[in-house]
Amino acid sequence: MWFIEFLQKSLEGRGFYPYALAIFAWTYTFVLLVVAIYQFFLYVFRIKYNNPEFNNFLNKNTDKKEQENE
Repeated sequence: MWFIEFLQKSLEGRGFYPYALAIFAWTYTFVLLVVAIYQFFLYVFRIKYNNPEFNNFLNKNTDKKEQENE
């Protein structure tokens, strides 16, 4: 696979730390891309997730702010 060959050539003759740093960085980049694609998919198809706990949390905070403003 071209990606593995690229990694082997770029990390050849280096220690553990640069090797681990490259692996973690590429893994983190991959995870961020997957999350971004997932969020884009949800946005395009207008999928909404209704979480009752989050709604209760928002309502409690809104009520507190309204009481402070009165």
